[in-house]
Amino acid sequence: MDYMNTPLNTKQIITAAFPLLLLLMGVAFEYTGFDVWWVSHFYDEQSRSWPFRGHWLFDTVIHGWGRYFDMLAAISWLIFFVLTWCLNSFKKYKKIMLYVLTASAAGPLMVGIGKQTTHIYTPWELKIFSGTLPYIRIFDPVPNGLPIGEAFPAGHAAGGYAFFSLYFLLAHLQSPYKNYSLFFGLGLGLLFGIGQQVRGAHFPSHDLFTMVICWYSALIVYCLFYPNTWKGHPIW
Repeated sequence: MDYMNTPLNTKQIITAAFPLLLLLMGVAFEYTGFDVWWVSHFYDEQSRSWPFRGHWLFDTVIHGWGRYFDMLAAISWLIFFVLTWCLNSFKKYKKIMLYVLTASAAGPLMVGIGKQTTHIYTPWELKIFSGTLPYIRIFDPVPNGLPIGEAFPAGHAAGGYAFFSLYFLLAHLQSPYKNYSLFFGLGLGLLFGIGQQVRGAHFPSHDLFTMVICWYSALIVYCLFYPNTWKGHPIW
C-alpha cells in the first residue's frame, strides 16, 4: 500500500486541525476580558492579595508535588531507554522509548522557549491586581523597556499535557487504552493549569495555548517517527 499517497481521513484531519480552534478561543479569552474576569474570582480586593497563592493544595500538592511527579516520570522513561541499550530483552523497545522521551520533552521545550520570548505576565504581577506591570495580550504592542514575561505559555500545565505523547504511542500500537492516556494527559494538564490560575500565576488563555503547543509537538514528533503509520490508518 502506498501510505504516502493515502488521503487523510476525517479523524486525522480533526486530530490535526481541531486544536487551532482552541488557539482562537485563547485569543478570545484575552480580548473579551474573560481571562481577567476568571482570575479575579481568586483575587481578594480588600487585602490586595492572592489568598490561594501559598495554599497547601494549590502550591504544595498541585504545583510542588506535580513537578516531582513529572520528574519521576521523565527519570523512569530515561532509565527504561538506557535499559534498551543494555538488555537484549529490552532492545525491541528502543525506538518506542526514544519517541516517548522526544515527544514528551518537545512540548515543554517549546513552551519554555515561548516563556523566554514573550512579554505576557502572571496575573499577580499586573497593575490591575496590585502589581507593577501592564496587562499585555498576545497581539498588543509592547512598550519599550519592559522585561520578558516568563509567564506565557504555561510551564506547569505543559508538564501535564506532555503526556499526550502516550496517546499517540498507544494509538500507534492500536491499544484499546489509548483514550485513557488521552484523558490522563488532558486531565493532568487541566489540573495543573487550573491550580496555577487559582494561585494567580496564569490566565486560562495561557493554558489553552500550552495545550495546543504540546498536542502539536507530540503529533509532529509522532509523524516524524512513524510517517507511514500516520498515513496508513487513523490514530484517533
